[in-house]
Amino acid sequence: MQGIRQDSRRCVTGIEDLDKILNGGIPVGNMVVVAGSYGTGKTTLAFEFLVRGALVGEKGLLVLTAEPPEKMLSNILRFDFFEEKMIVDGRIQIVQLEDLEKVVGGALEIDMYEKGLRLLESIGEIVEKSNIKRMVIDSFSSLFNDDPLIRGKVLRKLSSLLYEKECTAMVVLEGMDGREGAIADGIILLSNYERRGDLLRIMQVIKMKGTDHSRSKYVVDFTTCGMLASPLLRGGAV
Repeated sequence: MQGIRQDSRRCVTGIEDLDKILNGGIPVGNMVVVAGSYGTGKTTLAFEFLVRGALVGEKGLLVLTAEPPEKMLSNILRFDFFEEKMIVDGRIQIVQLEDLEKVVGGALEIDMYEKGLRLLESIGEIVEKSNIKRMVIDSFSSLFNDDPLIRGKVLRKLSSLLYEKECTAMVVLEGMDGREGAIADGIILLSNYERRGDLLRIMQVIKMKGTDHSRSKYVVDFTTCGMLASPLLRGGAV
């Protein structure tokens, strides 16, 4: 059994409006699922979480499972406060799933659950060695897509690993079932809302263990200055 921590430390995301919604940030070591359909800003939000951390000296790890770093970086909004040297000097490390699979080796000879455990072991070694405080997996949906049961088991192991290492993470999911929702410490749901022929991006924190938080819906804009959020009702969208 893991030790029970009595502290209430927060990982201040640095995303001002999100920290207000979360009453000061994400409890340290929590695994937050960022879920939503395509085009709702999941990757942009998660990457800003890493960049904001790098600005205050918290090292971040970005695990990409579906596309190479160059493509990912070219497809997201360029923040005014992001600098390429954050990646060059290691404040933000980027690894691809293929790199991790090479490390675990023998992927074809082991079952999927064992493969998942080995992947987590590799991630844990990076977190430990580099003193990683923030992590993003984009996306977890791409892992074990044919077996949601194993995906759920691996997600539970990941949650324990993050708690043990005191590493706070955002895990991106395109869709989420009840099992994944129950395992997550926090859920940030992004969606589209059609108004007068336009699509608004909506964010709602469904749950966040260890902190009081707003459960309201917010209209979010992703700008070069970062994510901005305003209450949906104030925006006159309903």
